[in-house]
Amino acid sequence: MEKKGDVENGELKADKTEEKIPEPKKELKFSLSNSTDFDLKNLTIGLPDTVLTYAVLEKKSQTDWTNVQSAYHYGFVRFFDWKDRKYYIQPIDYVGETAYKKGEIKYIVKLIDTTDQSFELDFDYQK
Repeated sequence: MEKKGDVENGELKADKTEEKIPEPKKELKFSLSNSTDFDLKNLTIGLPDTVLTYAVLEKKSQTDWTNVQSAYHYGFVRFFDWKDRKYYIQPIDYVGETAYKKGEIKYIVKLIDTTDQSFELDFDYQK
């Protein structure tokens, strides 16, 4: 709060208080979760305005939350397994999609198929 008053002949004449109302936060937090039974390494996450990298994401764990500008309910995700096999999802476009710009969004790596080198990517969004 800021206090303001008028000074007349060296004395404070009147006090008035101005309250600054904070603007609602417009930020989006992102995290990546590994719900599999495998450790993942050399992870790269591509969001519209940000590229995130992680050296290792252990099984049944989650990264710390990171502030990002925007994200869709899916995005570019690439990682390697314990045998250095590459897994990735590459979105073609986001036509017709609406980007999230505030709240919390978490991508969840699920169901790794080592034969096809594929995986399921899910998401969780909270306002």
